[in-house]
Amino acid sequence: MGSESDRAYMLGFASGDLTAWQVSGTSVMVTSTTTHPAFVELFHQMFDGHGPVYQYPMYEEGKGYRWKVATRLDNSFRFLLTSRMQGLEWATDGGLVTHWLAGFTDSDGSIQISRAYNGLRMKLNLYNTNLELLVRLKKQIERLGFFPSGPYVTMLKGSSTPYGTYTKDLWNLPLQRTWEAQKLLRSLPVRHRERQELKRIVVSISKGARWEDIAPVVRQARRKVEEEVEDFAKVAENEYTSRHPEASLLPRKDGQRATSKKR
Repeated sequence: MGSESDRAYMLGFASGDLTAWQVSGTSVMVTSTTTHPAFVELFHQMFDGHGPVYQYPMYEEGKGYRWKVATRLDNSFRFLLTSRMQGLEWATDGGLVTHWLAGFTDSDGSIQISRAYNGLRMKLNLYNTNLELLVRLKKQIERLGFFPSGPYVTMLKGSSTPYGTYTKDLWNLPLQRTWEAQKLLRSLPVRHRERQELKRIVVSISKGARWEDIAPVVRQARRKVEEEVEDFAKVAENEYTSRHPEASLLPRKDGQRATSKKR
């Protein structure tokens, strides 16, 4: 199934964007949904060769068209059923917390690079609905020599967004000191292509750099992701409506009607 570091990474990733359950006495099912092609690539990287990986378009009310990815694995992947807290504790005890944190960053993290009054700002946000997990994670990050703020609530239960309605409070554990964020990111073996690109930008920035120097690269990276997501969601819409003609009457996220198109 891979190395101990692979297992730690997957446990961190599973604390966010994966749903896993025992589907039979010998099999574990793992699923997720996304509009990011980079996420689908990562799902294949993790599970190709261990079980068949399925990808198909779907429609979620309030979220629009997206992709579902799923795989059926043998019981060597039962560790993915481990609770979030136990997974973090296992990785910590084994000296693998940076691998766990890399997986968690790839699933529930965001890397921000923005203008600041004194130059530029780099920030690592770690989101989750499990407050206890973030409190425990904060202690582990502090043991590494970094000092995140919070956790702070960023979305209250019941809040509506273009991506759906939150059924639980969403919390953020941000590492806000610019050079701390850079140093921690340098040590994280992230695998998500979008995170890797932002990490490359972050670690290339030297002290004294101005926002004007780095802004074109940051904006280009953002545009690339936005365009990929838009195109990927459009392909999902086209494939879904070709299989389900009645979907032409479904509302899209922007309130417009989807147009049925042949495959």
